[in-house]
Amino acid sequence: MPVSIFQTRHFFIINPICFDSHLKMEAMITGIHHFFNAFNNSPEQTPPDYAVHVSRFPRDAICAIQRFAGAVPSGNPLRVYAVGGSGILFDCLNGVVGLPNVELGIIPYGKKIDFCRVFGEANKAAFNSLEAQVYAPSVPMDALYCGSNYALSHCLIGFEALCRSNTERVRKQRTFMNRCMLNFSKFLNFNSLYFMGAINSEILRQNYRIWVDDENLSGGHAFINIANSPYYARNKKNIILEADPTDGRLDVLLSDEINLLESYNVLNKYVNGSYEKYPHLFTYRRAKKVFLTSNSPLILDLDGEVFYDKYISVEIKPGVVRIIDPTQVRQE
Repeated sequence: MPVSIFQTRHFFIINPICFDSHLKMEAMITGIHHFFNAFNNSPEQTPPDYAVHVSRFPRDAICAIQRFAGAVPSGNPLRVYAVGGSGILFDCLNGVVGLPNVELGIIPYGKKIDFCRVFGEANKAAFNSLEAQVYAPSVPMDALYCGSNYALSHCLIGFEALCRSNTERVRKQRTFMNRCMLNFSKFLNFNSLYFMGAINSEILRQNYRIWVDDENLSGGHAFINIANSPYYARNKKNIILEADPTDGRLDVLLSDEINLLESYNVLNKYVNGSYEKYPHLFTYRRAKKVFLTSNSPLILDLDGEVFYDKYISVEIKPGVVRIIDPTQVRQE
């Protein structure tokens, strides 16, 4: 059965950073107004209730969603739409989890949101259709729970998390030299994440105390990937083929410690999704919970958001969020 647009309240959270100009953001907001205002002349019911919020800073969306949800009458469904990239999706996810009768929509703009690929590579356009978003059903999805944060795709720990952090810092600076460094890394056929982190070779052999469920896998590891989805980092290949955000399991991949000379060869096997061919280099497990600590500082990347901690506990939360699936609405 299609969702009743008249009984549902709709809340759009927009990340202004994802828009090249203020005019483009205003055009997006105007399109939302036009879509809902078209129902003003409907003889059937009162027009749908909706609102638009422009996020002002990281995590602003969390409080905005909770305020808006608090004003929704008990029992009424609420749909929250994350408009932008992975950053605003992260905020909206953490805003909706735990709220009753709330569904989360993903409307990519600017940077790609890799989690959309879970619904099919050929269905990307559906996520940018406002009509499909408001009418489509939702499906339950698992999420990672790490510390006090939820994530849909991954938790990266160690070398890869450091590289992604360095690369994002370089991108934001937008200097000529930094652009040259990023382009050079692509010329070398590296994923730019790895090239930018190569200056810190000690993290390639960091020692961890780690338990995957009850199994002790402590030792030296270059990086640890705890996945809920096979897609991330705009990589065209599936990193962990087995990862599925509906199976109630974490997919954990650990690399052995490596030196800087080995990193090019090992990491390319990893980003090409061929780690299973090299069991002497990688360890793969499926689990419900992962706990790890280290004497050295821990850096982790949670769906693109970087955190630092001394102890990291990651567990799967099955079906904790309902994601709108616009691919189930026929596109004219």
